[in-house]
Amino acid sequence: MQKLKITIIGNSVTLRVRPPKRSPKNLTYGEILESRLQEKIRDRLVLVNNMGKGAATIKRCLHNIDHYVSSSPDYFIINIGVVDACTREVPFWVYNIATSKHYNTLTKVCRFLYRGVIMKFRPYLVNARFKRSWTSKKTFRTLYRELLVTLLKDTNAQIITLPINIADDRIERELPGSRKNHYKFNDIIEQLSCEYGLRYIDLTSLNATEHYPDGVHYSVAGHQCVAEKISYAIFGENHVKPSKLN
Repeated sequence: MQKLKITIIGNSVTLRVRPPKRSPKNLTYGEILESRLQEKIRDRLVLVNNMGKGAATIKRCLHNIDHYVSSSPDYFIINIGVVDACTREVPFWVYNIATSKHYNTLTKVCRFLYRGVIMKFRPYLVNARFKRSWTSKKTFRTLYRELLVTLLKDTNAQIITLPINIADDRIERELPGSRKNHYKFNDIIEQLSCEYGLRYIDLTSLNATEHYPDGVHYSVAGHQCVAEKISYAIFGENHVKPSKLN
């Protein structure tokens, strides 16, 4: 049987359901998408490969580019940017040490300081760092373009891009300036998607309270909504027959 393969490139937004639900309701949009597409497609096996990683920046995604290319999908879904765009209380290298899974004296000390001290003063430290994000807008544009160009050059896949969920009031209080960054980074994603003729999913109809209540990660309703929009993007307005899908 032929296959319809989809690879998701993303961060924890692709992996988490917030608030979490008991199985079998704790489904991400990738899992929902696989099930719904399989219902529509009878002559092909639908496989959705979620290659999202927690705290993945655009730079980290580029480091993993060979893994994405080797998955040889028919579609890529790119869902990155929030890790890059949020303002931060510490540089990325400090965060990496503090959240490292290696247990040694350095990581223990950093973890204690980060969780016990730094996190309590996040808004003040963000302002002290002049609301700096882990990735500048200029760098994000350059690297996002590089990601798209590489995937287009080295695969035959079609690409679907998703925007960042706009920061809610809680995120904005903790990481002031993030909301403004989210709008600007989303503009970059949309502009580059348009430039390369890609399918950009408009998620402005989503609201934080219902669809991403922690300000970042989708709820069950949010994942369902995103899955529906991606499914619609793949099948198109005219509900293209499965046999004509690339």
